[in-house]
Parts: sequence; C-alpha cells; structure tokens
Amino acid sequence: MTGEGGERQFVELLLLAQDHGIEVVEIACELAVEQNTLRLPALINLINQLVEPIIKPLNDAYAYPQLTLRPEADCKSYEKLCSAQEAAA
Repeated sequence: MTGEGGERQFVELLLLAQDHGIEVVEIACELAVEQNTLRLPALINLINQLVEPIIKPLNDAYAYPQLTLRPEADCKSYEKLCSAQEAAA
C-alpha cells in the first residue's frame, strides 16, 4: 500500500482490523505477502475468505429433473414475436 492514497488505505486496513480482529488482518497480510500483492482490494478479499463461512455443496446438487420428451423448437412463434414487435415500432 504505497504511493498515492496509501495513508487512506492504511486507515481502511485499520478499520478492517477493528471490525474483524487484528489476528484475521494479520493472517490476511501474511497471505498477501505470500501471493506478492499488497493491494487493499486483495487484502479485503483475503479477509472475507477468512471470515466467511464455508458453504458445503448440497448432496443432491446434480439431481436435476430429467426430461421425458425432447423439446422441439418452434421458430414460427419466434418469427411472430419479431413481426409483432416490428409492427408496434
């Protein structure tokens, strides 16, 4: 967080430490250094990853309903819609 606006970003980082705890921000900073980035958005992303709960996928996530009949395209309906829209314009 160097360069123009660095002081503002540092204050924002301190506010994040106030909201989430200094330990979380410290871990996020260590991860950011490992990933060769010190940009505030990256730090915020890392902090969010640390504090957000891990959402487990549903057991039946791939149990989609199966089609019994193959859908058939009706291009005439599409053409009617296009013609009606052109007539209205």
